[in-house]
Amino acid sequence: MKVEIVQVWRNRYEERRLSAMVPPLTSLHLAALVPNDVEVAVRHEKVSPVDYDTDADLVALSFFTGVAARAYAHSRELRRRGKKVVMGGPHVTMLPDEAAAHADAVVVGEGESVWRRVIEDAARGRLAPRYQGEARPLAGLPPPRYDLLEPRFAVRRVVMATRGCPYRCSFCTTAVLFPRFRTRPVEEVVRDIESLPGGNWLQRKLVWFWDDNLLVDRRYGKALLRAMVPLRKWWVTQTSLDCAEDEELLDLMRASGCAAIFIGIETLDAASLRQANKMFAPRARVARVAQRGGPGALALAAAMNGYYGLRQLLGRIPAAPGEEENEPPVPSRSIEEVKGASEFPPRL
Repeated sequence: MKVEIVQVWRNRYEERRLSAMVPPLTSLHLAALVPNDVEVAVRHEKVSPVDYDTDADLVALSFFTGVAARAYAHSRELRRRGKKVVMGGPHVTMLPDEAAAHADAVVVGEGESVWRRVIEDAARGRLAPRYQGEARPLAGLPPPRYDLLEPRFAVRRVVMATRGCPYRCSFCTTAVLFPRFRTRPVEEVVRDIESLPGGNWLQRKLVWFWDDNLLVDRRYGKALLRAMVPLRKWWVTQTSLDCAEDEELLDLMRASGCAAIFIGIETLDAASLRQANKMFAPRARVARVAQRGGPGALALAAAMNGYYGLRQLLGRIPAAPGEEENEPPVPSRSIEEVKGASEFPPRL
């Protein structure tokens, strides 16, 4: 039997260079959980078109809401050619009944607990219409199948250390998709970082954490960063702004090679933050971090640059009722001064 795992994607740009930057981790992770006696292939539509004539017996489609219609079209063509299709991912978890109309089976929730059963049922020709995954501890997960990653991706070390987020911001789906915040054993994360040889200098140097809030658990985050110091890597992730007020954590971020972080400031309007149930990044905190300088201010500088238009490193939501759309943030130091107080990239 052969299984092909497809990460559905729609390129928004005529040139595909940006799409080939970072691969999703889902398909590589699921491939590692396939039984040894089953052949497995991985296809990321970011860089490889879907093959309707694949020799796979079971095709798994994972996708977000923005490409759901595209995934349904892929499924329709694959099933027309006699392939069994199972769907999963964020959109399927949110709207399983809708997705079920376009597939032979759907996986709702986290897939680790049911993925092997899906494959076994497909091999027997007895796929169930729905499989309900559950949130289990993350210890003991095998390394992702990096060997199946298409060579076109610029970043090759994609890693997961935590899953979910303890905060419950009303605009964010993370709490629905992952009901409990969990961490992986530090030694297993380090193993994953070290398990991918080859590539050019930057590919060997850079680690991309696909985590929603990597450093929110301070004790775990510090333990992970201490273990990463000897690895001499650069790393990228996303986390919340409250990390910038922990001096020990900031020192470890610098020592372990933090190259960039994504910070979801969303807005600096207090009423809008309360409305969104997000009370850990108020205007006063932004001002304090900017005033202090150092690596925390480096994170803020990247985010504030995004606020003024370069949004690669900033998450912001549209203006809420009562908020001025163009209201500027109020850090007490200019972006140039904040940048000047920090060292980038880290010297490793």
